[in-house]
Amino acid sequence: MLELKPPTAAEREAIAALYVRAFPANERRPLEPLMESHGGHAAMLAAREDGAFCGFASLLLWEDIAHIIYFAVEEGKRGKGLGGRILEEIQALYPGCRVIVDIEEPEEGAPNNPQRIQRRDFYLRNGYNPSDIHYHWEGTAYTILSRGGGVDGEDFWQFWEGLRKLAPGVGNY
Repeated sequence: MLELKPPTAAEREAIAALYVRAFPANERRPLEPLMESHGGHAAMLAAREDGAFCGFASLLLWEDIAHIIYFAVEEGKRGKGLGGRILEEIQALYPGCRVIVDIEEPEEGAPNNPQRIQRRDFYLRNGYNPSDIHYHWEGTAYTILSRGGGVDGEDFWQFWEGLRKLAPGVGNY
């Protein structure tokens, strides 16, 4: 059985270790601020399958947008449908929300271009749709995908402006 819950102390350590393994250094921000709820505007969720830690999702929340900031599945659990099931659980936890995610845009010649394409295809297979939102961060081009409704540039920037006001500790992610 799959469940998403706030992490235990041991799971916080497992999340931190997976975070370092799963994300390149230029994409990692301090993880500790994301472990706090910031008045309900942030959620760190440990994924457990049959009681065992198998991944995590970190979200920022504002109005009807749930933004997946970081999402990773343990290496040995990948490719078995678990990631898609976790995305389904996230959607169920935030009914009526548009769930959005940033992905690196595929780029010919990028050393991780095969992984970029694989990530994009994973989200598309799981019901996410491309938006017209594109931006650069830390020298990398990103695009926003959404599920549960579309999102445009105005929505996206209002999301960040709202978070900066309501949850300054996480509003700069």
